[in-house]
Amino acid sequence: MIEGFYAIDYQVHSFRSHDGKASIEDQCARAVDIGLDELGFSEHKDFDPDDPEVDYFDYDAYMVEIEAARAKWGDRLKIRAGVEIDYQKWFEDKIGSYIESHAFDFVIGSVHYVDRKMLMTPEYNADRTAHQAYHDYFKAVQDSISSGLFDILGHLEYANRRGIAAWRAYNPENYRPELESLFQTLISSKTPLEINTAGLHQGLGITYPTSETVSMYAALGGHYLSLASDAHHPDQLAHRYAQAAQTALSLGLTHLCTWENRVRLEVPLVAG
Repeated sequence: MIEGFYAIDYQVHSFRSHDGKASIEDQCARAVDIGLDELGFSEHKDFDPDDPEVDYFDYDAYMVEIEAARAKWGDRLKIRAGVEIDYQKWFEDKIGSYIESHAFDFVIGSVHYVDRKMLMTPEYNADRTAHQAYHDYFKAVQDSISSGLFDILGHLEYANRRGIAAWRAYNPENYRPELESLFQTLISSKTPLEINTAGLHQGLGITYPTSETVSMYAALGGHYLSLASDAHHPDQLAHRYAQAAQTALSLGLTHLCTWENRVRLEVPLVAG
């Protein structure tokens, strides 16, 4: 059980994502079992025609399952219907059109590719130094924030998933100018920063972003916050939630952002 906190997980996937390992009902049952207050599904939606999964997401089928889950679990769990959109600048217009024509509670913007190349793969790194590889990633993240399309910035420093293996140890201080610049944009737009614990269940021993990077955000005056596990299986749901919550509290981040019909609310992280 997750005790002492208002417990949310706002990046959760089901079979409605191409890489999901559980049904929406399975994830909801687990959420109730461990004591979550809110569960935010964030199924993958991509727009790159070269991506073999580009047309996988079925919005109508997704919403049918969301409504069925709300009917079954809604008295014990707030269930939010979100989407995680892979951002690349060259298809911003497609993202905007899609969001305008499909209703969601929240929209996460995440960067997995830069210039049509998956982050930190040999293809991506071929003509880049380590610093350039991360610099280009952070520039793409800043573009995603500046687009104004998204409600939450998803898993900042996700580049570390492959970047640490490719370039060895990562030190956010080496990228302070890039990080401070994108944080200034994030703060001015009032877009929440997500602390995502996927790096902990992926064996990297870090969150996305690292606690040091979250500290930079807080020091600049950022306070809008989301917490997520990037769970693709019920066993990953709310993974190390207390650790992420304690990190936030230690930096003076005392409230969480929650969403309904793309309207942001704030609730105290410590349960009252």
